[in-house]
Amino acid sequence: MRVPPLKTIFTFLGSALGLTLFLTASSLLGAEPTAAEPSPGSGFSWARFLAPFHMVVLHLPIGFISMVTALELWTWWKPSAERRAVIQFGMLLAVGATAATMLFGYLRASGGGYDELTLGRHRGWGIAAGALILVSWALHWVTLRHPARGGLVAFRTLLFTGFLCLSVAGHHGGSLTHGSTFLTENAPAAVRGFLGMTPDFAGATTEAGSTAGYETVRVSLEKKCFVCHGPEKQKGKLRLDDRALALKGGASGRPALTPGDPGRSEIIRASLLPKDHDEAMPPEGKEPLTEVEIATLIRWIQEGASY
Repeated sequence: MRVPPLKTIFTFLGSALGLTLFLTASSLLGAEPTAAEPSPGSGFSWARFLAPFHMVVLHLPIGFISMVTALELWTWWKPSAERRAVIQFGMLLAVGATAATMLFGYLRASGGGYDELTLGRHRGWGIAAGALILVSWALHWVTLRHPARGGLVAFRTLLFTGFLCLSVAGHHGGSLTHGSTFLTENAPAAVRGFLGMTPDFAGATTEAGSTAGYETVRVSLEKKCFVCHGPEKQKGKLRLDDRALALKGGASGRPALTPGDPGRSEIIRASLLPKDHDEAMPPEGKEPLTEVEIATLIRWIQEGASY
């Protein structure tokens, strides 16, 4: 039985877009609060075990959708039944990969420690991308079996929109894991100035008797500390980019900064612990502060830790 050309397609398209907008708005406006970060040694949890796999599988839907988008553009220019079959298979793989990514992403977000606004944007755009990918796959499957006028146009509309949503979701996800300045931290001074970023003081040293201002230490903190304790993510409920919050400390109850007393500043203690210590900062796999950076940080705290 032949599918009615326009009525079915536009009903399908309208329903998909309506569902996508509803899910996106729900996530952006009403994100549920995330659970508190578990303390070490709190027992095995499948959720905590599986959550990090989000960082592994998230590359799969990006790869599959990028491949399908490229093939669709090629097939649009030069139609091919063989490529059309490959596109359908690629969409099936993308649907499975997207579902897995969303599941692991939910588990990872439930661990807490992320900025709610950025997390809400990442979640919202991710749900939008997932909904569009699912519906575009279903529409392509129907169109292959029951060719109808406008079917491929609707499929391309959904596919390209889903690709854009996936790109935006990836951007916000990158901000959560790497910080909002990840792409621009090594940009030329002119570009950093245009974006209103702090000038790069990398490599600056503090000689005896000189003042270690915040601008001098910020570059080190921004590159090596703010990723986990900054605006987008607050691991252990600790935020270092805000002086009041740094003085308050995180879940441990110990202040990260104690103006005038580096010995009572948690940031110094954690930076000087042996690498194999559970509380050593940063955790294994991340670049630690150098001796010069720690010395500059100590002098800055001695002088009042003024932001």
